[in-house]
Amino acid sequence: MSLAVNRGLKRLLLALLLCSGGLNLSARDYAAPADTSNTRFRPSSLIAPLTLTGIGALGLTPWWEKNINIPVNDWVHGIRGPHETVVDDVLQYLPLLASVGLSLHKDYHEGWQDRIVLAATAFGLEVLIINGIKYSVCETRPDGSADDSFPSGHTATAFAGAELIRMEYGGWIGAAAYTAAAATAVLRVYNGEHWCNDVLAGAGLGILCAKAAFWLLPLERRALGKVSFLPYFATDPKSGATPALALLVNF
Repeated sequence: MSLAVNRGLKRLLLALLLCSGGLNLSARDYAAPADTSNTRFRPSSLIAPLTLTGIGALGLTPWWEKNINIPVNDWVHGIRGPHETVVDDVLQYLPLLASVGLSLHKDYHEGWQDRIVLAATAFGLEVLIINGIKYSVCETRPDGSADDSFPSGHTATAFAGAELIRMEYGGWIGAAAYTAAAATAVLRVYNGEHWCNDVLAGAGLGILCAKAAFWLLPLERRALGKVSFLPYFATDPKSGATPALALLVNF
C-alpha cells in the first residue's frame, strides 16, 4: 500500500511539472502592491508593541506575580475546572494563514507573492525571538509543565498574523483577525498554559514581528529579484525520473 501511494504521488508531481512546461517561477516577475507606505519605518509604530511587551515584562517581578498573575490564574482555574480546550492550538495560525489566503480573493489578488514573503518573515522572526526569550527567562508555566512560559508563542503567532492583516487590509477584516488573536490569548490563560503577562508580551512581540516583516520587505524584494526556481527531472538508475526544483541565482 505504501509503495502504491508513493508511486501515485510521484506520478502526480511529474504531471504537475509537465503542465508547468518548465515555467520559470522567478520572484522577479511578481508585482509589488501599489501601497508601499507600510514598508517605511516610523518610530510611532513601536509604541503599541513595545508598551505591551514592557507591561508583560513587568509580570516577571514578584509584585506582579503575587497581585496579578496568581489571583487571575486562581480565578480562571475556578471557572475552568477540569475542562480544557485545544482550540487555541489551531486558532493561533488562522490569522497568519488568512493573511496569505485572502490574496486568492479576486479583490485582493495583487501582490500575493509579497504576502507569502511577509507571512514567512513575520513567523520566522517570531520563532527566533520568542524561543530566544523563552529559554533565557525560563519562567515556569502555571500548570508546572515546563519552564518556557514567557512569552506566549501561540499568542505571538496569532497577533503577528492579525497585524499583517490589519496593515494590509484594514477595516472589518483586520478587526476579525484581532478578535481571533485575542481569543487565542484568552484561551492560553484559560487552559493554564500561560500567565496573563505572558500573553501580553506575546501580543506585543507578535505585532512587532509583523511590522518588521513590512520594513524588511524592500530588501527581500531586491534579494528575491536575483533568484529563480526552475522545475526539472532528476534521473536515477533505480528510481527513474524524479521531480526536482533548481535554484538559480543571478549575480
